[in-house]
Amino acid sequence: MDVYAILTQGTNEYYEDSLVHISSGKNHVSLNSLGIPFAQLMAIDTSVRVAIRAEKHARFELYLDEHFYNSLRFRFEFHKQSRSQYNYSAPLTDVESHYYCAQLQEVIENLSPDEKTKQANADER
Repeated sequence: MDVYAILTQGTNEYYEDSLVHISSGKNHVSLNSLGIPFAQLMAIDTSVRVAIRAEKHARFELYLDEHFYNSLRFRFEFHKQSRSQYNYSAPLTDVESHYYCAQLQEVIENLSPDEKTKQANADER
C-alpha cells in the first residue's frame, strides 16, 4: 500500500464506558481511554487489508472509525450517511464497529469551516 492514514478516537466520550478494563483472568488491565483507539487502529488496518485483497473496496488515503467520522462537522450539502461503511471487529466492545473510506481532498473540501476560520477569511478580504 502507498501512504494512508487510519483515524480513530475511541468510544468512551460518547458511551461512558468504564475507563478501566480488567480481564476475566485478572492478569491484564487496560486504560480504555488510551488503549482502545490504538487497538481500533490495528483492527481497522487488518480489516482494510483483508477487504482490499477480497476486492470489497479500493485503496483510499483515509480510513476513519465511525465515531471519528461522525464527529466531523461536514458541510450541510455533504451527505455523509450515504457513504458505504465496512465492518471491523473492535476490541473490548460488544457493539458492531464500522469504518469509512475516503480521499483526503474530499474530506477537506467538505468540512464546514468553524467560526474562527470564517472570521479570519473575512478579515483577509
